[in-house]
Parts: sequence; C-alpha cells; structure tokens
Amino acid sequence: MRPLLEVSGPEAAAYLDSHLTAPVGDLADGDRRRAALLTPKGTLLALLDVHRAAGAFRLRGGDETAAHALTRGRVGWRVDLTPLPAAPPTLSDLERVEALVPAFGPDIDERTLPHEAGLVPDVVRLDGGIYPGKMTVLRQERSGTIHRALRRLALEAPVEPGTPVHDDEGPLGMIGTAVVSPTRGPLALALLRRRATPGSRVRVAGVSGIVEP
Repeated sequence: MRPLLEVSGPEAAAYLDSHLTAPVGDLADGDRRRAALLTPKGTLLALLDVHRAAGAFRLRGGDETAAHALTRGRVGWRVDLTPLPAAPPTLSDLERVEALVPAFGPDIDERTLPHEAGLVPDVVRLDGGIYPGKMTVLRQERSGTIHRALRRLALEAPVEPGTPVHDDEGPLGMIGTAVVSPTRGPLALALLRRRATPGSRVRVAGVSGIVEP
C-alpha cells in the first residue's frame, strides 16, 4: 500500500509545478502523470503518481520525508495538503520490472540521481519551469556522465533482493526488485555500474544472467 496526499486550493497547480519534476497543472480531471520530488542537491526524494480528480491533485507514492518536504514548502502558498488513506500501487512488481520502472526503496533511494534511474526526460523534465534540484539535473545532462544505470536482468534462476551482482571485473551493484515472469522467467532490476551495458553477462550468487537492452 502506498500513501496518498491530496493537494487542493486556488494555487495547487502552480504549487506542484514549482516543486515536482514534471508539470501537472495542465492535467484534466481523470488524467494522471508520473513525476518526482528531488532534494536541493538533485537526488531523488520520491517517485509520485499524480492524479487530478475533482479539481484537486492526489499524489500516490513517497513517504513521510516526502510529505514533510511538500508540507514545509507550502508556506506562502494558498494550498491545502490533506493525508488520504493508503492505496495499492498502480503497477504490480512484475509489470514494473517488465517496463523498467523503478520503485523508491527497493530499486533506488535518496542517493540516486534521476539520470541513473532512467527518469530523464519523461519523469524528470529538462524544459519548463524551475523545481528543486533542477540545476543538478541540467549539469548532468550537459556532462553526459553517469556512474550507474538502472538495468533489467534476465536470469537463469530466481534470486533474492539485495543479492550482489558481479561481472569478471568485480562488483557491479545489487539486486532490487526480483520477479518471475510466467512468459520470460526470472527477471530483476538492479542499479549497476555503467560498464554493465546491454548484452553484458553477470553473476548473482552463482546464477548467470544477462543485462537486457
């Protein structure tokens, strides 16, 4: 279950557009969009599913830290933030892994940069207005250098989350979400060093795998 926060009020759209990495003010009732909340240093604080309903915005995802950041940032804005009951995630773990969609906690955390998680430019926009952490995102986009990347692994057998991933040169990272697809077999997400390019062979506690495109 993932917590929900409703943001309403005459300045709700402008408030969220100034805090989230993707604009949501243009959403019509019933529409939804993925966005992120970043720290001032440009690392990830939360991944959010934003749903517009009855003129308000319902944010699914995040935790108390993210909710506190949004609450703290509302000073001077004509907005109301109301906690709502938790709701099931929009996608199952299997659907997320097959679509290469990370979950905050299992796959990425507050040390992860948006480029590492593959969130730029769809979830973390480069155009439009300013949001916390955007200057770091733009600098990384200009430099083109990332040290890690979120990858999907096709494995020969099921593995456990948190298991280290290696190649012939040494450690690469560790397993995040791990699932077994009824059609494709064992799959997993992992944030790995950049040398783990698509087609690379890896080992996970004795289990062989390949980095998918």
